[in-house]
Amino acid sequence: MTPAEATAPGFVLKGWHVLVIILVCFGVMFAVNGLFVYRAYTTFPGEVVAKPFEEGIGFNGEIHRRAAAQALGWKARLTDHVEGGRAELTLAIRDASGRPVAGLHPAGQISRTVTQSGRQSVTFTETQPGVYAANVVAPSGLSELELKAKGPNGADFELEQRFVWP
Repeated sequence: MTPAEATAPGFVLKGWHVLVIILVCFGVMFAVNGLFVYRAYTTFPGEVVAKPFEEGIGFNGEIHRRAAAQALGWKARLTDHVEGGRAELTLAIRDASGRPVAGLHPAGQISRTVTQSGRQSVTFTETQPGVYAANVVAPSGLSELELKAKGPNGADFELEQRFVWP
């Protein structure tokens, strides 16, 4: 073995090698970040309300409506019975003195808590005085019911209930 053969390295790292390594690393990082952004945007677009600014401006009216509904003193009990992918919802409404509140037309919607997918309308029918029933599709997981019923003097009775269905 000659002295020249002993000192010659097998591989020499040059500037273009470093450039390629840096470009590949940043390319992989941008590709993964792009995939994360795409998946985040397609699974949750972010807006649940069509006009959030206008709804925010009208929120004081919402506060007054809720105060009027609370002044009614009504109490509600909502129960559910799930069987075969459907839920039977039973709503019992009583006034401040404990008497059934009859003649209402409660209606609302069931949706996931943070998205509009799977949103469905719910209309209750009175089965006996102060007791209302509805039959809905019961999506698996966490769902939320938002319900309104027109009360006397224009006050809306409101109820929000969360369900965890199998």
